[in-house]
Amino acid sequence: MKKRQDTNPREIVLNILHDIETKDTFANQAILSFCQNLHLSSLDRRFVSELVFGTIKMKRRLDYILGLFLERKLEELTGWIRNILRMGVYQIDFLDKVPESAAVDESVKLAKKFGHKGTVALVNAVLRSYLRERSQVSFPSWEEDKIENVALFYSFSSWMIERWLGIFGEEQTIKLCQAFNRRPHLCCRINTLKIDHMGLEEAFKREKIKFKPGKFGKNFYWIESKVDLDRFPSLQKGSVYFQDESAGFPVMLLDPQPGEYIVDLCAAPGGKSTFIAERMKNQGVVLAVDIGAKKLDMVRRNCQRLKVGSVALCCGDAKNFSCRPADRILVDAPCSALGTLGRNPDVRWRKQKEDPSRLQELQLEILSNAAKLVKKEGVLVYCTCTITPEENEQVIEKFLGQRKDFRVADGSHFVDPGVVDQNGMVRTLPHVHKMDGSFACRLEKI
Repeated sequence: MKKRQDTNPREIVLNILHDIETKDTFANQAILSFCQNLHLSSLDRRFVSELVFGTIKMKRRLDYILGLFLERKLEELTGWIRNILRMGVYQIDFLDKVPESAAVDESVKLAKKFGHKGTVALVNAVLRSYLRERSQVSFPSWEEDKIENVALFYSFSSWMIERWLGIFGEEQTIKLCQAFNRRPHLCCRINTLKIDHMGLEEAFKREKIKFKPGKFGKNFYWIESKVDLDRFPSLQKGSVYFQDESAGFPVMLLDPQPGEYIVDLCAAPGGKSTFIAERMKNQGVVLAVDIGAKKLDMVRRNCQRLKVGSVALCCGDAKNFSCRPADRILVDAPCSALGTLGRNPDVRWRKQKEDPSRLQELQLEILSNAAKLVKKEGVLVYCTCTITPEENEQVIEKFLGQRKDFRVADGSHFVDPGVVDQNGMVRTLPHVHKMDGSFACRLEKI
């Protein structure tokens, strides 16, 4: 049973973690649900987010450490006590501004409320033992088991590390893990339908928001100030849309023109649909297609906030959707989302080894259906937010084997060459480009 909730930030975190585990909700959704009606200071809101995301992100490492100091299995404890211990170790190891004594004392207070005398003593003993002996904690050696060494130290599923070592090699895999474990930067896209660059930059200065232009796209800004999104004036006014810079490349590859008829398959939540409409100056039609009505509601709300009037919504299955021939089609395919592990820590523990190969069949089916809907000499862009070849290059390779009337266009004609590989496809990696991992390919119908 959920305990009484108050505005103690650590208790809020504990309740959020409990909901994530028991109700299968995502961290972002759970944080929003708990905090939207609470009168928390900006500092407390950031603390809640940091402790929720950090505890989830580093869960495997935290559990390994706790296993060294517990006389019983961690799984034998209640979910409340497990998460109190995880939160305590995370604060000790990763939150420099939290005194170690406070991390222990506050954890003990939570144990009193969410446990009993025995668990209070256990939490106190385990965390104090860790404080005394943490310099002696060791992980499996590189020589003994390199996969477990990296997976436990950086807190990832072993199958992910095994895959990345095979794809990227040892040095790049470690850099990738380090990048995923850093706090992701905040990035937004200007909405030029409502404001120009000079106007937005002046607004940022008035709002005392530090910013810098995106590295690869002129429509993007990196926000360097610590801000609460729901208290961000330019967001509320529809002047910006928060979106990773990597998400802009597929639209740039699509190169939409005013007056065209463009289809965005798998469109929710609408970030790419609204960017397409903006590039078209709100002239023409963008048909945003998604399989669920709730997903389309997200697209609708974003269009309303951004004052986008050229997006039409359609509920449909991308595998068999049909429409009149389109000038251009964007396929933002369902994927394993392994390029977003820094931003979406839940993904580390929700995905399975078989997912990339399993998803390839669905991705190819959607792409093949989209190809039927493109006009001759039209454009088809395929993109994902993952970094596995099975869901990216291999999908394109199989598609081209089936459809000789399409060819890959060199992406460097449309986006910064710094994100384009030797095959003309866009490929971003967090440790290389300082953004989410992603893939995009422009296909032209001959």
